[in-house]
Amino acid sequence: MRDPAARLVMEADRVVRHLRAPLREDHFLRSELAQRWRARGDLVDYEIVDEHTVTARRMPFVSLPSEWCDQQLFQAAQLTLRLQQEALEAGFDLKDASAWNVIFDGGKPVFCDLLSFDPLSHKRWWPAGQFARHFILPLLLSKRRGLPVGRAFQAWRDGVPHEVARRMLGPGRFLTRYWPLTAAGVGGGAAPASVAQNGSADLAGIRRFRAGLNQSLDWMLRGVDPGQRLPDPSTWGNYVSERSHYTADDLSEKRHHIQHWLAELAPRRVLDLGCNSGEFSRLAAVAGAHVVAVDLDAGAIARAVAQPSPRISFVVAQLDDLRGGVGWNAAEHPGLPERLREGADLVMMLALIHHLVLGASIPLTEVARFARNCTRRWLVVEFIAPEDRQIALMQGQRNRADAFPTLAEQQQAFEAAGLVMRSSQPLAGATRTLALLERVE
Repeated sequence: MRDPAARLVMEADRVVRHLRAPLREDHFLRSELAQRWRARGDLVDYEIVDEHTVTARRMPFVSLPSEWCDQQLFQAAQLTLRLQQEALEAGFDLKDASAWNVIFDGGKPVFCDLLSFDPLSHKRWWPAGQFARHFILPLLLSKRRGLPVGRAFQAWRDGVPHEVARRMLGPGRFLTRYWPLTAAGVGGGAAPASVAQNGSADLAGIRRFRAGLNQSLDWMLRGVDPGQRLPDPSTWGNYVSERSHYTADDLSEKRHHIQHWLAELAPRRVLDLGCNSGEFSRLAAVAGAHVVAVDLDAGAIARAVAQPSPRISFVVAQLDDLRGGVGWNAAEHPGLPERLREGADLVMMLALIHHLVLGASIPLTEVARFARNCTRRWLVVEFIAPEDRQIALMQGQRNRADAFPTLAEQQQAFEAAGLVMRSSQPLAGATRTLALLERVE
């Protein structure tokens, strides 16, 4: 939408760019470099229709930087810097370094701003300050101050302001490699003073200068690599290895039934709500589905991202506080509720109802209605009895004396929302039941 070189039109399965000026014969998109990036999946797949029209494949689901964990932002930063270096060597220049120009195709970061490259002509790389705001500073504040990168983008669409980072890091910033990024006067699109010189040097001189700058930025980026530090404490990050409320038989049965339904129904797209580290998302992916997997715990998503799947898009989001659209007129980037309702054939809500009803105080009827709205047809839900040990634990933690709905009441709420029970499978422990429901109009 904000591309000054083209007008974007979103169609069902493609993005159309109507160029404001004809595409030159020496344009980046016609270059061997662009074709190489496209072939290896670093650049979104595109087609030059004519000199005024370029189309690109539209991803079935696009997550936003405000929905990423640290590892995803770091991967996007690595891609951006690597493409800038390769463009430099080929005589091109990246015009901006925004995290919003990277999308994830499953677990792979892909650069999507097709018109972001121009012929290399200036010594100064104008987007250096933007690269710091969008990548280095959010990762640095996550590492030093515990601010999740997704929260940073919720607060500042254009990345962490340099002056905010300066205040949050305090005087100790002068003892780190990052102090130039928080120096006074490093704002807007500016780069640190040491690299903010324009020059009319020849192309070789420009390349040498830029190569040094890229090395400096890479050095800074490596210093905030989330893979080089111990993971932050996470409520659900170790859930799979520590879930003592499930017996081995319960887990075996749960996997068996879900695998059976996935094989029988063969959904093309699956939405896994409360996915944790993606255990059951991976079962859906193995069954051939493209999966959107959502969890509020960035630590759990980080563990999931560490084992990427080309068929799974992982999202950090709080289901009881889903965010609406952002950008111009709140429509430039559709809100997560809208994107989640765009086409899942099957939705999984496993071990989730009690967290919404007890943990977030969402009425059961609203939970059921939300589940119906998210699926085109099928819903796999895990009903949990009031006697389950997790219910007693959560009621005690929250000083809740109200009765948790019975299994029958949970089923009735989902049926009242327009979902019909097609199959029911009690687990061995007798307090949990897997149910397959179908949406009816």
